[in-house]
Amino acid sequence: MQIASLGETVSRSLDGLVLRQQVIAQNIANLNTPGYTPLRVDFESALQGAEGAGPRILPDRRPAIAPGAAGSAAELSHQVSQLADTTLRYQTLIKGINKQLAIMQLAISDGRR
Repeated sequence: MQIASLGETVSRSLDGLVLRQQVIAQNIANLNTPGYTPLRVDFESALQGAEGAGPRILPDRRPAIAPGAAGSAAELSHQVSQLADTTLRYQTLIKGINKQLAIMQLAISDGRR
């Protein structure tokens, strides 16, 4: 575990969301492949577990790709809803970063525009 800044936490979250988007795209691409087991990415539990460990403690490892639940089928509607959720989370983090940068820019310019 390592102590991380808020920026590093957001960066790791964005990386995890990008990885999740890639895995969902792979699941959709293999929707009709016989014997294909859909994959999933779960990094939120690692981030939540790190919250209880102290201020901004992050695990040193990257998000893991794991098989989905045994016997689960990669249904298109489920994958598309997961993709929409992931995209919304990504956009929300980016908006937060942009707002923080705007505040910093305002502080640097002493409130002048």
